[in-house]
Amino acid sequence: MAEFERHLGELPWGWWLRECPGGFEDAAGRVWPSVRNAFWEGELGFPPVHFAREQHELMLRAMTGIEAGWHGRESKSDLFDGDMAFWRFHQCWLASIGMVETSRSSPWATALEAGLSPLGRSVLMMLQATREPEFERLPMAAVVAAVTAAKGLEDEARERALLRFEREVGFRRHVFAREVVGRRSVVTLTGIKVGARMPTRNVAWSQSFADARSRDDLFAWLAERVHRWDAWGEIAYEKGADALTRHLLSVIVATGGLSK
Repeated sequence: MAEFERHLGELPWGWWLRECPGGFEDAAGRVWPSVRNAFWEGELGFPPVHFAREQHELMLRAMTGIEAGWHGRESKSDLFDGDMAFWRFHQCWLASIGMVETSRSSPWATALEAGLSPLGRSVLMMLQATREPEFERLPMAAVVAAVTAAKGLEDEARERALLRFEREVGFRRHVFAREVVGRRSVVTLTGIKVGARMPTRNVAWSQSFADARSRDDLFAWLAERVHRWDAWGEIAYEKGADALTRHLLSVIVATGGLSK
């Protein structure tokens, strides 16, 4: 494994696995049905359980947030639904298995503030590359970064960034979009309804504004968190529009407002 350690943070975890008829063979000769199985069971020592997939997704989302710098109150309010104890435990667990780097951080840094370690970045790349088919690819990082960079700029510059972002996300399973309904500027959330013979999109949530700039402020905030759209869409479809409104408000308050 010494050869792999030279590539930590550069290549996805498991790049050394050899494909074979039964799946993937590791350096010890063990055969795993998938790369994720090799990591979850072989590397971390977890038993094969039916809910491993949801834990992989939670790990992916939490580590994506750490890499993007979305620490603290926002992570607690969104990913962990305000459960501070669960959030702290999960961050400490990531540190215990080497996913976050505390040794190279400042002396007062803890697992709650530290960034991903080189191993953590490699694992994140693997989780992204092996994501389940129903979880669509996220837009290019550069597109999301352009939305962030456009904060405080002239309306024309921000509009260009938002339009480019909209082109990238148009065919996702859950999509927030800017619309005009009558004289109101609106942000809508649409999703694919799969219960009927013909899948169709339907609006699960909306919020109207008196002017386009206020609407765009919310949309830009949502765009920076596109990695959470599927989870937020599930809240709207499973618990209702009011539940999503309450959830988004709690996250916005936790982040200090739309400008953060």
